[in-house]
Amino acid sequence: MAKKVNKRNVRKATETKSGFTQLSQRLKKSLKWFLGLMAGVTLTLSLVFVAIWTAGVDTGNWFQLNRLEVKGQKYTQANELYEAFNNIEKRGFFSLDVAATEELIIGLPWIKRVQLRKVWPATLSLQVIEHEPLAFWGGTGVVSKEGTVFYPEQLPNENWVSLNGPEKIASELTELLQDYQLELSKKELVVSSINLSERGAVDITLAEGIEVKLGNYQVAERLGRFLSQVDNLKSYKKDPLAYVDLRYQNGLVVAWNTDSSEQASVLNDNSNR
Repeated sequence: MAKKVNKRNVRKATETKSGFTQLSQRLKKSLKWFLGLMAGVTLTLSLVFVAIWTAGVDTGNWFQLNRLEVKGQKYTQANELYEAFNNIEKRGFFSLDVAATEELIIGLPWIKRVQLRKVWPATLSLQVIEHEPLAFWGGTGVVSKEGTVFYPEQLPNENWVSLNGPEKIASELTELLQDYQLELSKKELVVSSINLSERGAVDITLAEGIEVKLGNYQVAERLGRFLSQVDNLKSYKKDPLAYVDLRYQNGLVVAWNTDSSEQASVLNDNSNR
């Protein structure tokens, strides 16, 4: 009986081995067929592209990107982005010149940097980083915290400081603004605008309407003198201050908003403006 069982086990093992062999052979045939098919497809596509290249067929807009997805946008107008997108000559998924497209987008006023990503089958995704605005510039532009001046098609409706001056010194003027804001805040005064002339003369207008004329000589010292006197000047009359002119070595000129435009001044004969 033991011998019969052993023979039966041997027969089963032989049949199992034979089954695996047949399965392996079928898989090999299927793999060969699949590889042959892929080789044929690859060869066909290669011949097609060679024929297209030889014939000079324009493939620039094959699998065209026709959907724009934008992230990080705050001040940039949507129509500006779509106009730039539509101006791309070849918007094919495979033919799009990413570097040239990034350069085109960065050419828009608000855009500082941009990252492009193509999403199959037809989407161009933009991650934009805009300039961080500090103030308006010259009535038609904006200056960033880094001192970059640019001119958007439409200025945002924001309560920003207004800066005016030669564009070549925009960076220096933004630094002055931040310094002056810090000093004036000690007296709870807020800058509304700063004007810097070609000769370097500084005029500050405060939010409450006071014009502070500092000139182009010892500006920091004159600003300190204004801060030391502003409380006394405000209490000198009930009328609001119109301007304070500190362009004098040892004195200042003050005007209040009155009907007679009365002025109080402290001057000497050796004034230095």
